Amino acid sequence: MCEEINMEYLGDTKPINHSQPLVSVCVPTFQHRPYISQCLESILIQKTDFPFEILIGEDFSTDGTREICMSYAEKYPEKIRLFLRDGKNKFIRNGKKTGRYNHLGLYKEARGKYVCIIDGDDYWLNPEKLSHEVELMEKFPEASICITQTQIEGVSTPTKVTEDIKLYTPKELKYEFYKGHISGWMMRNHMDEFLANPISIKAPVLDNPLFNFYKEKGKVILSPELTSFYRKNPNGTYSSNSRKRNQMDRFYLNWHLYQHVHKDTLLYLRTLLFMAKRYFANFVFNKTTA
Repeated sequence: MCEEINMEYLGDTKPINHSQPLVSVCVPTFQHRPYISQCLESILIQKTDFPFEILIGEDFSTDGTREICMSYAEKYPEKIRLFLRDGKNKFIRNGKKTGRYNHLGLYKEARGKYVCIIDGDDYWLNPEKLSHEVELMEKFPEASICITQTQIEGVSTPTKVTEDIKLYTPKELKYEFYKGHISGWMMRNHMDEFLANPISIKAPVLDNPLFNFYKEKGKVILSPELTSFYRKNPNGTYSSNSRKRNQMDRFYLNWHLYQHVHKDTLLYLRTLLFMAKRYFANFVFNKTTA
């Protein structure tokens, strides 16, 4: 990762740099001009009795997103740390520039005991999201991640993660590879360990490896609280790929989860068989090319 990736706008002498946050909120953003203000406002209005920091990674947008982020950083130096990325430092995957370095750079800078992640085109619905999740993480120190419910754009009902607050062991979620949406999570800060794991670079996506990494680290809290809204951005990495490309990425992801996270051969083979059946059903027997 290039050294310039973590150059901080307005330097490191702002009020936020001299406080110790309990929570670090990571906001990777790129070409999010219509949405970024709503995202940041939904974080700034959080009602807490503890300090938190907002880490914005602006990934060389050309639509005005950068200027909006700079304005917020100047207005809220007691809350916001802004990192302005250089367009030359993009991570290339399948011949396309991605925001991987931007995301990982934010994870590296997170100083809080807990970490939340929300893309700049999503936003939080509940002004007590952070307080609710911190309360649960403090109550259950054996938990590594807390997952709340998310409203998905175009879907009438939120993600149904649970009806009551529940605590699950890694064994109980062995066959669960994703829960809720990353915008509704709070994680204990094991980011140094995640960044040292090869999957942080090799996996085609980051949210799924993060969930599985944290699932192996400790217990998982599921809460019925609705806290976030996820927009289906047509320019996002997943949405902009073809169905076939995304299916192939799932094969790569399954392999890397086996190699670098759970190391369970039977689980890998079981998942591989399931995905192979799905691939042949969608792209061989049905002759789907999309």
